[in-house]
Amino acid sequence: MLKFQTAGSAGGYLLEHLLIESIGATRGGAVFAWANANGVKSLLEDDVFDEFLLDGNFRLFVGTDSITDPPAVEKLIEIAARRPRLDVRAFMSPTTSLFHPKMAWFEHNAHLTLIVGSGNLTMGGLKSNWEAFVILKLAGAEREDALREIENFLTSVTDHLLRVTDPRVIERARKNTGNERSLRAPRTPPPRPPTISTAVEEVLVAEIPKAGNRWAQANFDLANYEGFFGAKVGSQRRISLHHVDASGALGEVESRPSVEVASQNYRFELAAARGRDYPSEGSPIGVFLRLGTGEFLYALLLPGEAGYRQVDNLLRAKWQGRIDRKRRVRCTVEELQAAWPDSPLWDAALPAL
Repeated sequence: MLKFQTAGSAGGYLLEHLLIESIGATRGGAVFAWANANGVKSLLEDDVFDEFLLDGNFRLFVGTDSITDPPAVEKLIEIAARRPRLDVRAFMSPTTSLFHPKMAWFEHNAHLTLIVGSGNLTMGGLKSNWEAFVILKLAGAEREDALREIENFLTSVTDHLLRVTDPRVIERARKNTGNERSLRAPRTPPPRPPTISTAVEEVLVAEIPKAGNRWAQANFDLANYEGFFGAKVGSQRRISLHHVDASGALGEVESRPSVEVASQNYRFELAAARGRDYPSEGSPIGVFLRLGTGEFLYALLLPGEAGYRQVDNLLRAKWQGRIDRKRRVRCTVEELQAAWPDSPLWDAALPAL
């Protein structure tokens, strides 16, 4: 099966298929030319993949010629320390030729799944870039031939595969950027560097309901669940969020599955709400920015905090629904900037792809 990953698409991306194929697998592995921390976290710390690692062995081989930076190496070391069934090696090229393969395999009882394509273990390669990949399900002699070919290749490069904890790996990683945005060729004349305001496609300002004691599982109406976040009722999709705090600092990527329950509630978990009490008066307000890459930045405001009054006024001005419903409105980035000009969102860095 041939698949094309469309930049910013809500579904059909490489990460989705890697997670699907890990379900029910007994073991597997992957080879990527490079990785960054956001990509590593999005795949290896996803609940689905983490469940696979509880019983299944996975060998991961990552190149170091480009992009793979110290945060990526540190994240790989951290996860491998928690999951002993995950074996991570770094490929240290002995020549000036670029190490460039991208593939994964999962062994199931009845077949072997191969996923071979152009995407690396980065946020861009897994979801946000234009990529292509094929998914092959092999059985019998074809399965055995493919596994033999994989083992022959890995055996042939054994001398160049170092444990990710080897000091030479982090030394090599210090030469890399960790961001696939750096790979784009400059135009003439060079464009202005992208900013948050130019990268945003649409804004959602939404009151977050209490939902018992689990308001970190933020509920949304169906129109925004599908129309803004790109989820789809009847199929689980994943969105990638980054929280922006009051100083404008960008949080780690949050790869969240869409959740729908029988009561027609549609949810995504927000890490910024964990451990915080729901206010006794008023509702928390989430401000969500959808980027052109398909990722989301968000700020979470409680009554009395800086910015709350401004976004509450924006909701008052634009909400046209019933008075007994939680207010949720979509607007342009220009409207949000006019309502909340000193928002820390405008100081945040764009997430690394």
